[in-house]
Amino acid sequence: MPNEIIINASAGETRVALMEHGTFHELHLERDSDRSVGGMVVLGKVTRVLPGMQAAFVDIGLEKAAFLYVGDYFDGSTNGASDSDDDEDSPRPRRGRRGTQRQPLPKIEKLLKEGQEIVVQVAKEPIGTKGARITSHLSIAGRHLVLTPWARRVGVSRRIDSDRERRRLREIVTKMKPADLGFIIRTAGEGASQADLEADVKYLTSVWDDIQFRKERASAPGVLYTELSLPLRVIRDFSNSKTKKITIDSDAVYEEMSDFLSRFVADPKPKLDHYQGAAPIFDHFELESTIDDNLGKKAWLKSGGYLIVDQSEALTAIDVNTGRYVGKRDLEETVLKTNLEAVKEVVNQLRFRNIGGLIIIDLIDMESAANREKVYRALQDALRQDKARTNILKISELGLVEMTRKRTRENLVQMLCEPCGYCEGRGYVLSAESVAFKVLREIRKDLPRFCGRSIAVSVNPRVAQVLLGPAHRAQADLAVELGREIEIRARPGLHQEQFDVVALGDGPPVSLELSWLQERKPEAEVPVGAPEQTGTSDAELQPETAVLAIAAEALEAGAEASAPEAGADEPPAQGATATAELAAVKVAVEADAPESPEAEAEAPEVDGPAPGEAMGPQGDASATTPEPEREEPKPEAARDLALAAAPIAEMLDVEAESPILPGSVEREES
Repeated sequence: MPNEIIINASAGETRVALMEHGTFHELHLERDSDRSVGGMVVLGKVTRVLPGMQAAFVDIGLEKAAFLYVGDYFDGSTNGASDSDDDEDSPRPRRGRRGTQRQPLPKIEKLLKEGQEIVVQVAKEPIGTKGARITSHLSIAGRHLVLTPWARRVGVSRRIDSDRERRRLREIVTKMKPADLGFIIRTAGEGASQADLEADVKYLTSVWDDIQFRKERASAPGVLYTELSLPLRVIRDFSNSKTKKITIDSDAVYEEMSDFLSRFVADPKPKLDHYQGAAPIFDHFELESTIDDNLGKKAWLKSGGYLIVDQSEALTAIDVNTGRYVGKRDLEETVLKTNLEAVKEVVNQLRFRNIGGLIIIDLIDMESAANREKVYRALQDALRQDKARTNILKISELGLVEMTRKRTRENLVQMLCEPCGYCEGRGYVLSAESVAFKVLREIRKDLPRFCGRSIAVSVNPRVAQVLLGPAHRAQADLAVELGREIEIRARPGLHQEQFDVVALGDGPPVSLELSWLQERKPEAEVPVGAPEQTGTSDAELQPETAVLAIAAEALEAGAEASAPEAGADEPPAQGATATAELAAVKVAVEADAPESPEAEAEAPEVDGPAPGEAMGPQGDASATTPEPEREEPKPEAARDLALAAAPIAEMLDVEAESPILPGSVEREES
């Protein structure tokens, strides 16, 4: 079945499917918002030179600075004039080729300086978190030739096997090329006529002249050359004599490709077909389902076996399994047939998914060395259809194949997918059972903080099923420790690994120890030998309180002097009244005194009213006597107290009010 190219060009996105012998082998994708920068020639500016890495970072106008290795920089000191063979995919000189000695690389700091402007080309597009990789070995591809302006040589692709054809092509290009430019003859140039090669030389020379013209007028970073659009690149790079038809579903793309074919593609040209069916073109050719199937990890074999493709940052591992295939004769034959079918499908998966870098293939173990050799040769034959450069090692005793594949752009998963927002790209989440028991552990850890209050737990519905089912006993035991029931609430939409624990209602009061409320003022230093003082000193009292304290002391002294002798039968008169007045003054002193650490100490007993007895309207305590009628206190004691306190108040410069004592008002009126 002939090869075919199917192009789906819609607004904002273009997809190209390469069909070989009726099988969907490669998918190429390009979006208007994310155009490919591969092959772009830029006037860049060196932003940083790293001698320790023999590399530099260059600003080429992208989000991240591009990486330039010293071996990829060409300063014009050599011209590579040899006519050795080369490959159109790698036009720059290789290091350490057979028959040549590797030259020591110069120091990067001797070649580049910060702020220097250089012409570079994007060799590898930005992939993931890595910036683009660039080179100064420019290569501009045409239909049959590749222009290498810094290397003034003519190379021939290694895929052209005929020595006679190789000599013919080299002689034609050498005669017509400019002296200061170099070319590589591509695989597509095999069998090309002299006129086709001459047209390619003229086209590429004009492109180079345009780059030089833009370089003189551009400021770094500035774009000097961009690659063709995806449909035109596919015609230039993938169509050949085996391509019989190209089907397009867009009128504009159809006209553009028709013009490109007439100008640059030699006969026999592939046939262009304008698809105008009602169904989408990829659905018509049953390609959408193939794309969806190849995004998964499992790829089925026709025999019933399958592959597991596991991609990671470091490498890609491919595991081969017999699956439903049980064979017919013996185990070794079953394993051999499965491995032979698997290596062909492995190459198809590498091409379709565009997997690059380090690849490990875990084949089913084979005891026979001859069988391992058969599988290895089958893998080599399948890789010949792959345009990407590959390098494979022999099958090890463990049945492992180590290989590398050149990676120049993002793979299929990176182009079409993004990390899972639910698992954050891990590929797994905690199970419902793990989350359920984690919730119970968190509640038990914070049990003292709930203070005996009821608890409501909001979880994912799957976790709620576990808490009410298999983990119900553990949840009930925790409720016993808490002393209250634990309410389980299933909240749809809540992430499986998330949960909320809420305490319901108001719990009992909690005593909090706040250090800033317990700080005390530093006590004054007491001289050595001084008597130890307790209680509140007169200096710590307010002036009004000090007056009352002195008055209380005077009143106490007067009460002692007027007290009757022990055993006297006469009833208390003036002494009892003075004692009551003394108690009233002391109550006023204690009310006005500031709080102190000794505030809770027991007050000295006095012959006054007991706690809870009613106070008089003027604040004086009424003495409790069994007689219904009590003798009014004499005003002489109050007068003497007021007279004694007046000079003290004047001395302290305090505006003290005269205490309201019995008889004072009547005396002033009289």
